[in-house]
Amino acid sequence: TTFLVLGAIVIFCNIALMFVPEQSPEERVAEQLEQDNVIASNLALSGSTGQIVAWMVGTVVGPLLSFFRRNGFAIALAILGFVFLFKIGEAFLGRMSIVFYTEMGFSKSDIALYSKGIGWITTVVFTLIGGLFAIRIGLVRAMFVSGILMAVTNLMFSWLAWSGRSEVLFAAAVLLDDLTGAFATVTFVAFISMLVDRTYTATQYALLASIGTAGRTLFASSSGALVDWLDGDWGKFFVLTAVMVIPSLVCLWILRHRLADMLSGAQVRLFGKSA
Repeated sequence: TTFLVLGAIVIFCNIALMFVPEQSPEERVAEQLEQDNVIASNLALSGSTGQIVAWMVGTVVGPLLSFFRRNGFAIALAILGFVFLFKIGEAFLGRMSIVFYTEMGFSKSDIALYSKGIGWITTVVFTLIGGLFAIRIGLVRAMFVSGILMAVTNLMFSWLAWSGRSEVLFAAAVLLDDLTGAFATVTFVAFISMLVDRTYTATQYALLASIGTAGRTLFASSSGALVDWLDGDWGKFFVLTAVMVIPSLVCLWILRHRLADMLSGAQVRLFGKSA
């Protein structure tokens, strides 16, 4: 029954999405056509074959060239580094959270109640609140806040590990984790959405989202080995996951002025508030 309800919700959301008006793509199509013509000219191609080859090269290479050309090589690499590193600590925690809860002696009912039940409600509510908060204070500041909150949440799990079994502390840590996870996710999605070029929106968004996912998948897969290396000291493990957010915040601090300039124009167009 649960899966039927979830499936119905997904279908309903997709039907609703079909009725959302979309801006005219004429400007984007014109820019892509101009880019294809430039590529065809540089490759000394002509005719239908030249158009096909230019389209293929433009579709694959164009988004990358646009991203690096618009931001500059060094800034673009720093942005990609930030995206890669930002949610690694959260991923480490998420991979091992259920194992940790079980080792602490919490029952499946406790885990289901706080992590999957009340936590789901918290996630939905604070996704909406997080979006409004990001609009209010600007995306760059919101990214700083969400990164700091993720680190604080992980330290709460360290407190729980060193304090022993406490249902109150367990509930507080899980709910705060859901809160910060929702806030970090919505600000992160908005952040990378603002970075993309309108000419290559889908491709560049997919690139940035994939890099963020790759960072979490590549490193978080070793989370179990890290716990074993620490001899099962969960407190130290969660401290390390909190520290993992620092490199991304350093990148964000270095880029803050550049990012604010880049994001302000797009955010003013959408929300009427600068980053």
